[in-house]
Amino acid sequence: MNAQRIILLLVFICTLSSQELTAQIKRTIKGSVKDSTNQGIPGSYIRVITGKDTLTVIADKEGGFSISNISTQSSDLLVRSIGYKPYASIVTFLDKQKQVDLGNIILKTESNMLDEVVIKGKTTPIRVMKDTIEYNTEAFVIREGDYVEDLLKQFPGMVVKDDGKVISMGKELTRLRLNGKDFFTSNVAEFIKKLPSSIFSHVQVIDDYGDEANFTGIKVGQPRKILNLVTKPGRDKGTFANVSTSAATSNSYILNGTANIWKGRKQMSGGGSFNNTSNDAQINNNTNGAVSFSDKIGKKLYLRSNYNTGNGTYENTNFSNIESVNSLGTINSINENKTNTKNGNHSLSMGLTSEESGKFFASSLDANLSKDNSENTSSSLQTGVIRQDLFTSSTSKQNSPNVNINMSLGLGSKDKKGRASISFSGRASGGKGNQDILTDIDYYDKDTNEKVKDSLLNRLIETRNGDRAINAGFNYSRTLGNPKDTIRKSIEFSYSFSVSSNNNELETRVKDINRKISFIDSLSNVYTSTFINQNIRGGYRYNSNKINYGIGFTLQPNILMGSYEGRTDKINQKTFNSSPSANFSYIISKTQSVDMNYSGSSNAPRFDQLQPVPDTRNLQNVIIGNPELKTSFSHNANVGYNLFGITSGRALQIGINAGATQNEVASNIILIKDTLNSLKQETRYVNVNGNYNINSNYTVGLPFGRRKYMVSIGGNIGLTNSVIFTDNLKNNNKGLNFFQNIGVNMELKSLSGSAGASYSYSENNYTIANFKPQNLESWSFNMNLVFKIRKSFNTSIDASKNFTSGYSTGANNPFLINANVFKSFFKNNRASVSLRAYDLLNQGNNLFRAVSGNMIIENRSKQITRYFMVTFSMNLENFAK
Repeated sequence: MNAQRIILLLVFICTLSSQELTAQIKRTIKGSVKDSTNQGIPGSYIRVITGKDTLTVIADKEGGFSISNISTQSSDLLVRSIGYKPYASIVTFLDKQKQVDLGNIILKTESNMLDEVVIKGKTTPIRVMKDTIEYNTEAFVIREGDYVEDLLKQFPGMVVKDDGKVISMGKELTRLRLNGKDFFTSNVAEFIKKLPSSIFSHVQVIDDYGDEANFTGIKVGQPRKILNLVTKPGRDKGTFANVSTSAATSNSYILNGTANIWKGRKQMSGGGSFNNTSNDAQINNNTNGAVSFSDKIGKKLYLRSNYNTGNGTYENTNFSNIESVNSLGTINSINENKTNTKNGNHSLSMGLTSEESGKFFASSLDANLSKDNSENTSSSLQTGVIRQDLFTSSTSKQNSPNVNINMSLGLGSKDKKGRASISFSGRASGGKGNQDILTDIDYYDKDTNEKVKDSLLNRLIETRNGDRAINAGFNYSRTLGNPKDTIRKSIEFSYSFSVSSNNNELETRVKDINRKISFIDSLSNVYTSTFINQNIRGGYRYNSNKINYGIGFTLQPNILMGSYEGRTDKINQKTFNSSPSANFSYIISKTQSVDMNYSGSSNAPRFDQLQPVPDTRNLQNVIIGNPELKTSFSHNANVGYNLFGITSGRALQIGINAGATQNEVASNIILIKDTLNSLKQETRYVNVNGNYNINSNYTVGLPFGRRKYMVSIGGNIGLTNSVIFTDNLKNNNKGLNFFQNIGVNMELKSLSGSAGASYSYSENNYTIANFKPQNLESWSFNMNLVFKIRKSFNTSIDASKNFTSGYSTGANNPFLINANVFKSFFKNNRASVSLRAYDLLNQGNNLFRAVSGNMIIENRSKQITRYFMVTFSMNLENFAK
């Protein structure tokens, strides 16, 4: 009896002890709250119901959170944040498990489905965030059948060009992402024409420093601008395909076909195109094909791959007038160039990325092979200081393979205070070319303008080149204090090392009238150069909800080495550059921000600028490099300011950019006598200081009528100074560019359009005494209207008129009118036929001007501008509702 009581008592004590031990197990749930762009959402509310207890915390400024003292094995989790849909789940612990890391909890934006046309007057249209300007699609007009391209045209400060390029604050958006992730090929121009506006809740323009910088927080250098589209909840999937065929009176035939399957991160696509244009102005026949695939291949590993191939034949004619200034006067050249090119290329791109909390991994492989065969005939009639006629015919073959490999790995410390990353990249490229050049030069008496002699020369030139480079880098940042603090301070250290090597061979032979071939040793060489660059940087960074800045100091030691086969002289230059680095951003409010950035970088001279052997492929301008050239160092700085109306959508954006270069490589154009006692140009290279550029731009957007209408005002002004030498005398080319425009845009249910006027002025003043400036001035007026008569029928017209003065060749101030009629049919308007007329008055001239060194170049291409095109298109799409 006593024994039984003792046993029962022991069992009872053990049971109580077990329950007590179970109650003493305290569990922890942690994670990070982020939006679809992988940016943390600070201030998010996190609630956990554990038994009879309710525990709450607020996410830190990076979106991170940790909740301890959880007593039950299963708990209810709720995450909320203003502007986002709530996230709820049940978190279950395994036996004896004390911590669950939920990783990234992605909150989707909260939005309502749009009707055919939705205009939300009280919605905040534009919001400013760190490195991001966000547009709320509900605040803009979206019609049935509108695509992202139509939506972007409504945003203040945004310009969508005819070729699909998107410009924001003077900079092109270089990459497309959906919900913060790469989308198919990430080609902006391609997919803004294919994705419907109605599936997106927000559009973001992001200043992106790269994935590695986003992980470590070390943001140095000039960012690139990318476009990120945020889908509405559950609408990140769909299939879309298009087949179209076109025929034009310019004897052009086009066939295109693409198909895309999109299921979140799983993406597959394929497509091809064929273009055949053959007329008196040009021949253009090309075929292209592409496939891509990306998907999750592991627990947290993602694969992307793209393959492209293409080949084509191109034949066109180009005309140019070149005015070259020098100490003796001006050389005017009237040039005509006819080219027939056949090319082919293959390119493969693959990448692996890992998405894991506290870790970062990315790798990529890019390979390309291109082949070109071309035939060229040209004439150059020179007057002024030199009176010569040059006639050249040539054939060439070029083979250029290249491979690039990149890999980055990042890890966070256990205490969450430190983050480190290492990177490696390598590239290898090569080329092999052969040219057969036949040159005929006619010489004239300067006084009588009579032909006095001629020269005939047949050269065979063979080139081989190889380029190899290896880059390695290490980045480390360490938080000072508690990583969960609202204000975070950190120190940074970066080191990078790169070695690039170039091998170049040039062999020149001459074929005489008896077809005997002789090797010309003085015009041939084998050259090898190596450039070693190191970048050592230390810095300090301050982050808060409103103010963020980073300051640092960079040391850049460089070594440039070079050698020539058969020569004893070698290049061995050591340079040391140092510069501060800084970036600053201040979020004044949700609709107002200012940012500043400064960085510096070293650049080695090109091979053709270093080699001392004459390059005689252009006998009127022989190029001789300078092996004593030094490495140049560039300074770049920019300031940006953004101001948006909270509900009105009014916008003001201002940008200022400046740059200066030390030891920049400049040309020295010398007039010398040739073997026939006539003059010719010879180009050499020297290092100069004094080159700079300053540019400022602004845009103002004034929407009214519930944003159905918007007045846009914008402009820019730029100042440049370029140092050049002519006949060993230093000269400056001071440039001024000014542009101003005003326009109005309207978006109605059955009518949309725009109209605008712009003025541009540019001048280039050389300090050469006998140079007469040629300033270019232009007024431009344009308008376009789209009449949506029915859902299945619309018509459009666009027109532009230019008034230009300053071209030496004269401009006919073209008045361009284009018109289009569009009819869709079948269920959901899947098929369509359009008839478009281009340049009805036949006044297009394709004329433009460029300035390079001591030359002002006016270029015009031969092209048929007036023609009619009919297009049949079948568009199949099914996006998640």
